[in-house]
Amino acid sequence: MKKITLIGVITLFITSFLSCSNDDGDSKNTSYYGKWELSRMAGNGFILAVYSIGQPQWKETYDFKKDNTFIKTKVQNETTITASGTFSVVTIQNRPHLQLTYTNPSEIVGSCKGNQSEELVINEAGTLNSTWQNCDGPSLEYKKVK
Repeated sequence: MKKITLIGVITLFITSFLSCSNDDGDSKNTSYYGKWELSRMAGNGFILAVYSIGQPQWKETYDFKKDNTFIKTKVQNETTITASGTFSVVTIQNRPHLQLTYTNPSEIVGSCKGNQSEELVINEAGTLNSTWQNCDGPSLEYKKVK
């Protein structure tokens, strides 16, 4: 009887340990899923003349799905533009970088490369930042809303 109790306790301990271990890994890997909303923008160089620093002059969101697809939506002057595609996540300097590939060309792609791709990074504060400012584009910061 003592052996059965001991086996039960050991099994319970191992199951609990493995469950906690899996939860930690999943939460780190899925923190980017969901909707992110443009919360702050700042200019770089000549962009300062076009954009005011601080509050965004338009509304913009990314919605990252668990099937690794996304939808980007921009609303400005009562005009809505959407674009979609797929994304992958890579780790660069211990930070998750989301590499987006758009299905079709769109004017709302914010990229240094001038093609159908964008790169975003989640910083230590938990915000999503565009890398567009690396080539004189605006610095765009997004906060997760759901």
